[in-house]
Amino acid sequence: ATYQNNKPSYTNNEDGTITDNVTGLMWEQDMGTKITFNEAFTKAAASTLANHSDWRVPTIKELYSLILFTGIVQGESAIKLFIDTKYFNQPLGNTSIGEREIDAQTWSSTQYVGYTMNNDETVFGVNFIDGRIKGYPKYNPANINEAKTMYFRMVRGNTSYGINNFTDNKNSTITDESTGLMWQKTDDGISRDWENAISYAENLNLGGKSDWRLPNAKELQSLVDYSRSPQTTNSPAINPIF
Repeated sequence: ATYQNNKPSYTNNEDGTITDNVTGLMWEQDMGTKITFNEAFTKAAASTLANHSDWRVPTIKELYSLILFTGIVQGESAIKLFIDTKYFNQPLGNTSIGEREIDAQTWSSTQYVGYTMNNDETVFGVNFIDGRIKGYPKYNPANINEAKTMYFRMVRGNTSYGINNFTDNKNSTITDESTGLMWQKTDDGISRDWENAISYAENLNLGGKSDWRLPNAKELQSLVDYSRSPQTTNSPAINPIF
């Protein structure tokens, strides 16, 4: 659901880097050209941007922290990007070589622990042109010896970002100490449409609290456990404390 909290706040350090004042992460302002997954790690290890030598390829949770929900896309055409272009350089797909405008995905360091489609090795990324998290094949499905190239935006700082630290409060709630968010431990088994889900959450009394709400997309994504999948752990991608 849409609630106003943790409004994005950035500082341009005037040295090719942008600091996120909410997360404490420092970002590469300009990604450069598309490179392969392996080349991204080589680039991060060798980078001395802004006199820092601890650059890394971001996890999917770190990368998704940059998403804006005010973007607009129409089919394959970008109307308004899902990242703050006042601070970040975000290219579009090169239509002159047959790409679509939305073919400008940014990959993370997070690989899917299972396989997709035709047993493809898959890397999670964020498309800041159309606003989606998606898994992308690491290699060209038509030629498994050809590594695909995508954009990578390097990050540094706050190495604890996105690492959950759950506490079972023994009252049907779970607190994630890493985000300060308290969660309902289990759903009530009833499916609802969106409007009724908002109403259910706002009228919930649980664990002595009455200020429950639906999470926004970033909050909900913070719960995903990317080490789990039905294929590899026979479980959903969430910590079994829930």
